[in-house]
Amino acid sequence: MAQSISSWRRKVHAECKDMSLRELSSVYFFRDPIRPIKNNHGFFYSPADGIILDCKIISSIDQPILTKYKNATLDELSYSQIDDGEYWVVTIFLTFYDPHIIRCPMNGIINRLDLPAYSVDDKTMLEIEKSILSKEFTEVKQELIGNIAFNQRVLFTVKPAQKTDKFYLLLTADYDIDTIVSFFSIKHSEEKQNTRIAAIRYGSMVTCVIPKKWGLVPVQEVNTHVEAGIDPLFKFL
Repeated sequence: MAQSISSWRRKVHAECKDMSLRELSSVYFFRDPIRPIKNNHGFFYSPADGIILDCKIISSIDQPILTKYKNATLDELSYSQIDDGEYWVVTIFLTFYDPHIIRCPMNGIINRLDLPAYSVDDKTMLEIEKSILSKEFTEVKQELIGNIAFNQRVLFTVKPAQKTDKFYLLLTADYDIDTIVSFFSIKHSEEKQNTRIAAIRYGSMVTCVIPKKWGLVPVQEVNTHVEAGIDPLFKFL
């Protein structure tokens, strides 16, 4: 259920306060909670558990999406694999305390493309993690987001049957390679809304890129914690 960071932090603290670091890192981190498979074509659901860092419209893939941090464009980050156009761009940060299971926000035909590293100097997300459970923590420091953009990335392209355009999910892992595991093994795999499509085993961020012309209305605010397959990010007009 979508909630403020402070409410989510209290919930996490209650669940994890008696766990050892080993239990947290080897069991809790890799959990895969059972969830109902919602099928509602009126919504675009969150593909990941995590904190919404950013939600905005861009007029072109040449427009920077990390302007305050590293000035990277969607075209650069995707190696020109995203069609040009106007998009809603939503960035979700998966914390150490979140399930790292990725779900499909809509029914569609999905393809995976592994992207080369944008920078050879991969950077860890630990600086963000350090402050997550502090009482003063109310939002992710945006100047740290730029570090995330340069780690291992996979681009999922999804073509819904009822749409003429595609949407994209750009998955970013931490400093290790080969940590993004797909739950399908064929090209052009047909996936149902909110079914499991991947896991990111270490560190992570998911960037959702959805055509603006679909007539979407955001239903969550920045710095809200959301759950994959449970909370919608947008509703269709």
